[in-house]
Order: sequence, then C-alpha cells, then structure tokens
Amino acid sequence: MVPLPNSGFVHRYAQRWRLIGCLLGCQLVLWSLLRVVLFVVFQDGATTAGQLPAILLTGVAFDLLAGLTFLLPVVFLLSIFRCRWLGRFRVRTALLGLALFLLCFITFVEYFFFEEYSARFNHLALDYLMYPDEVFGNIFASYNVPLFVGISAALAGGLTWWAATRMPAAFDEWPWRDRLAATAIAATLAAGLWATWSVAPFSVGSSRVGGELALNGWAQLVRAYLTSHLDYEAYYSMVPADEARTRVARLVGQTAPAAGLLRHFAPRERPAQGPLDVVIIMEESLGSIFSSRFGGETADPVTPELDRWSHRGVALTNLIANGNRTVRGMEGILCSFLPLPGDSVVKRDRSENVASIARVLAAQAYRTTFFTGGYGLFDNVKAFMTANGFAQFVEQPDYPADAFRTVWGVADEFVFDEMIARQKAAHAAGRRWFSATITGSNHKPFDVPPGRVTWPAEKSLRRGAVLYADWALGRYLDQAGRAGLLEHTVVLIVGDHGSRVYGAEEIPVTSYRVPAVILAPQPAYTNTVIDRLTSQVDLAPTVLSLAGVEYDAPFFGQDVIGLPDEGGRAFVNHNRSIGMLTDSQLVVLGLHQSRTFYARTDRRGDAFSQMNGSSPTARELAADTTAAFQTAYQVYRERQFRLP
Repeated sequence: MVPLPNSGFVHRYAQRWRLIGCLLGCQLVLWSLLRVVLFVVFQDGATTAGQLPAILLTGVAFDLLAGLTFLLPVVFLLSIFRCRWLGRFRVRTALLGLALFLLCFITFVEYFFFEEYSARFNHLALDYLMYPDEVFGNIFASYNVPLFVGISAALAGGLTWWAATRMPAAFDEWPWRDRLAATAIAATLAAGLWATWSVAPFSVGSSRVGGELALNGWAQLVRAYLTSHLDYEAYYSMVPADEARTRVARLVGQTAPAAGLLRHFAPRERPAQGPLDVVIIMEESLGSIFSSRFGGETADPVTPELDRWSHRGVALTNLIANGNRTVRGMEGILCSFLPLPGDSVVKRDRSENVASIARVLAAQAYRTTFFTGGYGLFDNVKAFMTANGFAQFVEQPDYPADAFRTVWGVADEFVFDEMIARQKAAHAAGRRWFSATITGSNHKPFDVPPGRVTWPAEKSLRRGAVLYADWALGRYLDQAGRAGLLEHTVVLIVGDHGSRVYGAEEIPVTSYRVPAVILAPQPAYTNTVIDRLTSQVDLAPTVLSLAGVEYDAPFFGQDVIGLPDEGGRAFVNHNRSIGMLTDSQLVVLGLHQSRTFYARTDRRGDAFSQMNGSSPTARELAADTTAAFQTAYQVYRERQFRLP
C-alpha cells in the first residue's frame, strides 16, 4: 500500500513542483498571448470580439491539459528520482533557460504557420518535420530566423532570470516513502489526463478559425500524428453496404452497381491518327484568386498567359481542389480518387498498383514520365509515381547544373525545357507520350530567375512568383506550339491547390477554388467555358476522353464535357474532415461520426451559413457523402482500387 502523505512530504513535493509550475505558468502565459495576437491579426468575419472571452477560456483549458501532458515526463522524473543535480543553481538555470527558449521560438513558429494556413499545427506541420532539408532551407530563406532566435533568447533570458530569483528549490531529502507517494500522485495525474484527452473534442465552435484559435498547437500536432492512419470505420459515419453500393453507382454514373466502381470509359471521339499525347501540368499553389479569367482579384493581374491560353481551349471556371496539399491534388488529378481523412494515398502504404491515368496510358504503350524540379523523396512522390505507371521520373539532379535553383528545386522554365526535349524524342521514336509535372517556383521563398518578369520589390513576393510561373507556362506553350507538339497533344493546366487557407467552414472550400484549362487540337473545343461545379477527380476521365483513349477503370470522376452547368459536386478534405460540396450545400463528416451542414445561394457563392441538416435534401447529401468516402476507404484498404 502507498503510504499517506504527511505535511513534510507535501512541503518537499511542493518544492519540487515549483520547477514544474514555473514551466507550466510560462506555457500558459505565452500560449494565451499568442492566442490574443492571432485573434487580432487573423480574425475572420465569422469570429467576433464577443467570442474572444469564450475562446480564451476554452483555450486556457486546452493549454492546461496540453501543458501538463507535455510536462508529465518531468513530473515522473521529479517524483521517482532524487535529482540532487537539479539543486545546483547553474544546472537548473541552464536547463530552464533552454526549455523556455524552445517554448518562445516555437511560439513564433506557430504564429507563422497560422499566417500561412489559418490553422494550428496539423498534418502539414507533421509532414514538414519529415523533410528537414527542404523545410528548414525554406524557413531560413523565407524568414529572418536570426532575428526571431534573438528575440526568443531575450525573452527566455528574462523569464529565466525571473524564475531563478523567485523560485527557491530543494532537491536534497527525498526518502523512499515520499517517492512512493509522489509516484502514485503522478500516476493518478497521468490517468486523469488520459481520460480527459479521450473525451476532449477535436474541434470546438461553429467557426473554423475561432475553433482553431481555441485549440492548442502542440496538442494538435500530436493528434495529427495519432490520426494519420486512423481506422476510418471506427471514427466516421457509415451506411449499409448495399445502400452504399447503390448510392455510389448513382454518383459516378455506374449503370451496373454490382460491378462496383469499375466502369468502361469510351472516348468522346476517336482521332484519325489514333489516341493523342497527354500532358498534365499541376501548378503549385495556383488558386483562382490570381486570375481575372477564373473569377479572382483583378488588381495586379498575374496570370496573363494562362488567361490568354484559356481562350484557346476548355476553361473550367468552377473547379474545386481535393484539399490544400499537393499530394491531395495528385491523388485527385492523376488517380481520380477521393481525399480520405489523414494522409493522402500518395503517402500511405497499400498504395502500389493503384488505378491512375499513368497506368491506363502505360497499358496502351505510351511513354510515361513524371517531372518535378525538386527531389522525389519529398512526400513520397517518386516511390508512388514509379509504383503506379510512370516509367521515368525526372528530378532535380537531372537538370543542367547551372539551372536556377531554390531550396525546392529548379525553376519552372528548366522543367518545361526538359519536358519539350523528351516529348520530341518520344515523337521521333514513334511513341505516344504522357507526362505529368508539378511545378515549384510559386513556393516560399518565392525566388525566381532574374530578368524574366518585372515586379516591383515593394509588392507581394508570392504574386511576383505567380507572375513568373505564368510566364514560364506561356513560354512552354508557345514553344510547344511552334514545335508542332500541340497538334497531337491534349494539355491540362491545373492548380494543385489554392495559395492559402481561408474561410470559416470546417472545410474552407472557398480557398479550394483553382483554375483549369484543357487544350485540345480539335477546333470544337476552342474558347469553351465549363461553369459546372467540378472536382479534381473529374479531370482524368475528361482529359482521356478528349485524347481518344478507351479504357476500363474504377475512377470516381466523370467526363464533364457536355454536362449541364447545374448538378455538379466536389469531394473535399481538410485535415480529418471530409465532405461533399454541391451547388447549394456543403456537408462535412468529422471524427466520432459528426456531421455539419452549410448552405449557400448558388454554385458560385462563397458565403456559407451553417444549417441544422434536418431537411430531406441535407440528409440525402450526407448519406451520399458517407457512401462515397466509406467506399473509397474500403477499396483502398482491400487493394481493390486498381485496373482490371
């Protein structure tokens, strides 16, 4: 039995807890100050000043829970061991100073992460920790790191001086009777924290930004790790299997529900010379806000080339990205697959031999090549692409040594030059050609080759990088046209995701709007506009149809050429939330089988209002969304998302 603590024990244990209390107090103060600063700087229209007290109170509760959890190892250390070495003033002060410096510096990191993504640490931050070369190089190139290190050191120095002069500590007497009692208390605290976390909500409030402000960034990072490969069926709502099969068949246009997702895709027309070459260019962070042609901001237009070329092909003016990560765009554009919660299939296991546009074309003797200006190790891109239909993978070492480079790779123009050279070689060899490319110049630190575009230094660096990326795209298309490549090629240009996350909804779909242009040799598709609400999963079937390719595949998308403007839908993801957007509604499925409903006036509307979801239309939409995502998870888990 554990001995009951006496007054001497309480005094001795309290002395040890002074160190823990100092660290916890500093955490609570810094996290609360950060929360206020984030509210003042980044509040949106859905988060008002009247909500600030509730946000702060909820935030302190989360901060206290997170602070005690992260300090739990220190609690056990001081409970079990004598730790006489902590009685040395210099040792204790040095360790305290280091801990407070890290706390201060990470607070600055949280601020800049929120500035970019309007969110606490999440799967994006977790992904970045896995690729330190690119990420830390990007940080040092984009921010004045020495300045913030200096500020953090100064703040930590002041806090350490305050704690050292006002925190008498005694680490001498600590008999075994005290250790047993203290360990029992620490174990009880650990059990209480575990029980509290098990019922703590993953999101709070009706406003996404307000909810993010109330949460704790450190805790969200751990939660992101723990839920990156969660069991979908244990956390999300489900419908019976037969019902799911019927609903999904209707959603994807499957005339034989018993066949599952596998469908026969016939081309819209068959070119006389046979199927055409296919080129897919995924433009990094190219949101529709940059283009006047696609409904974006008109001041300082930065996509004149995209806008010019959009009149020569099919412009999809109401396209919604799968998510806010490049790998989300890749799985939607290249695989016509839904964005499951947690990690993209590009980064998951069980992701070899999945159905993709590259596999479809490789089976028809196309030469298939994937291009990136960076390294394929990042986000597991090379492993995924080479396991799913791409015979060649071109990455940073494959470009000329003198090509302009940033921490993310070579500039876009050098990637496009390599693309043209290799397509010419394939055409000379009598091989049909398919390439997919992810550009990288529109990425922090937004460094571009000098002399290409004129952009005043006092203006947005991001918009300047978009202007360069657009210049490089126009240069590529002009060169491909002069070389005769466009006469036998279908080219898709599409944003992989928007430039940054904004919006109050649990899935901020307003910021997911991206431009897309499909260039085809057939005159019938010149200066064509499709304003139907469209998903990235629809792009592969549409492009293959225009290229004259016939195939069988389990794609979730459909050929959108010729469909009415009304009746579209888009599948979307944000961290652990998944959903489906229609012309008038958005339903979001979350952890613990939660469902949230939003309404808007029309398919172009960006103003959403939360609704109760009790209407028959809302219930049907929720059931369809549930059926689609549970089917996607099941075919992924059972390795059934593959070509016949």
